[in-house]
Amino acid sequence: MIENMKEISKDTLLKEVQKFADAKARFVTTVCNDLGDKLEVTYYFNYSPGMEMVAMRMAVGKDEEVPSISGIYLTAVLVENEMFEQYGLKVKNIAIDFGGLMFLTKDCPAKPMSRNGAVGGKGGE
Repeated sequence: MIENMKEISKDTLLKEVQKFADAKARFVTTVCNDLGDKLEVTYYFNYSPGMEMVAMRMAVGKDEEVPSISGIYLTAVLVENEMFEQYGLKVKNIAIDFGGLMFLTKDCPAKPMSRNGAVGGKGGE
């Protein structure tokens, strides 16, 4: 169980992330989990070395788009591209969009971490 976890929605995501940025918190990472009918996305932050992590979690439908936080924390570009490639999470307005080909190649199965199993062809397609 993660302490300091806040449930959010995709509509409040950017506002909540901006609060961390304004407080000079570090963006640590984002983790995606396939729940079958939904994707669960958890964002982790901390304020200084040695302090506990603070997390925010949202669940979204597999066909929904979520806003990119890369306009606030540029380092999120890597995990947002990874979540698209590995799980099919649709992230809009990523500062640097690798188009599904950051880790995967055009002949790799798409969404290899999806519960539905890998879907053939062309990286993140």
